[in-house]
Amino acid sequence: MVNIKKAELIAELKELRLQKGMTYQQIVDATAAINSPVSLSTVKNVFSDTRSHDHDYNNVLKPIADVLRSPTEDDDLETKTLQTRLEYKDEIIKQLRDRIARKEEKHLDRESFLREQLEFYKDQIKFKDSQIKRLNESIDRKDALLRKYLVDDE
Repeated sequence: MVNIKKAELIAELKELRLQKGMTYQQIVDATAAINSPVSLSTVKNVFSDTRSHDHDYNNVLKPIADVLRSPTEDDDLETKTLQTRLEYKDEIIKQLRDRIARKEEKHLDRESFLREQLEFYKDQIKFKDSQIKRLNESIDRKDALLRKYLVDDE
């Protein structure tokens, strides 16, 4: 997203350079005059069609824009830059909210699954308890019968 905005800014700077008829060296000299020097090779890279648009805004693009734009246009540049940053942050916030929503949904699904498992195991325990109770009763009856026969035989 930011590289697209930088590409738009660089395209605008290229137009301004052509309109003003400034050479690369004149831009270098002008940036040095406003105490924000940008090297000749960097200026060439900015205006090159084959280079990427991954230039530092504060140290490279802003000084060039300051030289090529009139002061009122510079305020516009600051506004555009801040707007771009806000849009970028809004996009990140949206992505984070989506990620939180997905994690919450997974958490709720997992919680539901674990609750179902817990109910299943509770039912299993109840069933096993009833089996144990039934078997204990059966053992008690057999013990009673054995005692009865053993006591009667003696």
